[in-house]
Amino acid sequence: MSVGDQIEALIPVAVALVLSGLIGLDREWRHRPAGIRTHMLVGMGSALVISMAHLQYGADSAARLAANVITGIGFLGAGVIVQHRDRVRDLTTAASLWMVAMIGLTAGARLYVMATGATLLGWFVISVLRWLTKRHLPPDAPDPDQFSEPRHEV
Repeated sequence: MSVGDQIEALIPVAVALVLSGLIGLDREWRHRPAGIRTHMLVGMGSALVISMAHLQYGADSAARLAANVITGIGFLGAGVIVQHRDRVRDLTTAASLWMVAMIGLTAGARLYVMATGATLLGWFVISVLRWLTKRHLPPDAPDPDQFSEPRHEV
């Protein structure tokens, strides 16, 4: 495989870096445990797996590797989620990590329009919808990014 092919294969990784950074920037601004660098690395890593797989092994292997990324990213997300007393924190951050992994896989497959559209939709969900919910919730309501509803023991 030529150096030129390898350099061209890095384009999807660079696209994933930019797109994942947009999602990660929101998490960084909100001081969540996984910020911009973590989101960028997850997106880039996912894109790198698919880009490399297409170069080395073909579409069938790329699909198998993508499935493993999807499974594996769940462990990283689980590490971000924290239980505090009777509430769970950082579910949105864990979901955003999963989302940037999917964006990375999409960019790695060179589906740039789809990856960009998914990034914009993801940004809308974590930024604009947060603003709307904060604006229309009662002042004493818990921050939707901070805590879930209390668990009820049965």
